[in-house]
Amino acid sequence: MRVELLVVAWDGVSPDTIAKLMGEGTLPVLRDLLGGFSVRSIRSTVPPVTANAWTSFHLGVNPGKHGILDFLHRHPGMPPRVVSSRDFPYPTFWEVLAEDLPVGVVGFPLGYPPRPLARGFWVPGFLAPKGAASFPPEALAIARREGYAFNPPMWFPGKRWVEDLKRNVRAKTAASLALAQRYKPLLLGIHYQETDTVQHFLWGSPEMEELFAAADAELGVLLEGLSPRAVLLLSDHGMGPLRWDFHLNTWLLREGLLILRRSPFTRLRRRLFDLGLCPRTFQGIGERVVSFLGNLFRLPSLEVLWHRADFGTGVFLSYRDVDWERSTVYPSGAMGTLSLNRGAEKAADRLLERLLELRTPDGERAVEKVFTRTELYWGERVHLLPDLFFLTRRMEILPVSSSFFLYHRPFSSPSVPGNHRMEGFLATNAALEVYENMPIWEIALAILAYFNRPAPDYMDVPSP
Repeated sequence: MRVELLVVAWDGVSPDTIAKLMGEGTLPVLRDLLGGFSVRSIRSTVPPVTANAWTSFHLGVNPGKHGILDFLHRHPGMPPRVVSSRDFPYPTFWEVLAEDLPVGVVGFPLGYPPRPLARGFWVPGFLAPKGAASFPPEALAIARREGYAFNPPMWFPGKRWVEDLKRNVRAKTAASLALAQRYKPLLLGIHYQETDTVQHFLWGSPEMEELFAAADAELGVLLEGLSPRAVLLLSDHGMGPLRWDFHLNTWLLREGLLILRRSPFTRLRRRLFDLGLCPRTFQGIGERVVSFLGNLFRLPSLEVLWHRADFGTGVFLSYRDVDWERSTVYPSGAMGTLSLNRGAEKAADRLLERLLELRTPDGERAVEKVFTRTELYWGERVHLLPDLFFLTRRMEILPVSSSFFLYHRPFSSPSVPGNHRMEGFLATNAALEVYENMPIWEIALAILAYFNRPAPDYMDVPSP
């Protein structure tokens, strides 16, 4: 069995992390694979979030054409909805290539529902619900026999969690080999969410390096089992340490830009919120409970988001308490996106000023850059994107947006030690048409070009 091109995605890995771990000897398989080839930076989407970055990769277009900026669609007055491949406005490059050659896709985010391929197989990955199927249906049965799971295990402090992550990595590799043996793809793509997950919760720890060593070892298993002619490794964004969480809902509420309803229950929840009754207050207790249960039982994975996206709205202050007609602005996605209400467009300049004036509790400037949507993106869905995007100082401050008011002050210590950065990585042992700091959506073009296929008209071809 020989794969023509093997695409391996290590989610959430920066070029600096790759260089550091290769230099320390943690990634010997990758080091030997690259030989004289270098590791390049790629530019993620703004914000650098898994959902929109991988959507751009799959479709070969910028977010202004696909309109996805988070794992959840949030609209004023409506419960949040988990995004999926149903939201794709175009075929993926996998589908384009499957018209001419057998293709295999394993584990990529937003891979549910599976996209039907003319030739090959598609097994969903990160955030697929428990009952998700594959294409064809028997492909998932083959993967399940090897222990394949859609999602990483839910976080709990303890050694067992890291071992569960490594078990997932090994099972995904075994499932990919079994599927490749059955369907004989010439292009095979495999996504490992575990590299992202471990960095969020264990940034800079020895356990994080253990997980990367396991991923590198599984890369060796893939190379031995598939004998690929060419290999492409990449991530969707990078990762780095956090100093602060910036609670965007709370800041907008304190600034008088997000207005609450006047109902008695909302007034009561607001009063309790001001006294500190909010989800973040109970985080420490929750982590201790989850840690205890996690060491006794198998906890549910992140599939719970499909059913629990608005859990707790009867107790804590949430979007159900917001008066959307009187509010000026609201967070409409993850990591620093803001939408203006109708008739509030004149508030944009003042809002920009307030953001740039914002200081952290230690007195440092919080926001580094602010963009309008048309400064970043273009396309038929650009009007659906938020009005403003902002990036924080060195991205060490995480703008937290949720359907809840998570904390009663605008800033808090971070809930996790690591979070996303703009620079992902790309490494290949082949002469693919890639370059330093290329946007993630152009990688689809490079893969199509490798197979001598022209890009469809809807894809974003770089200007000459």
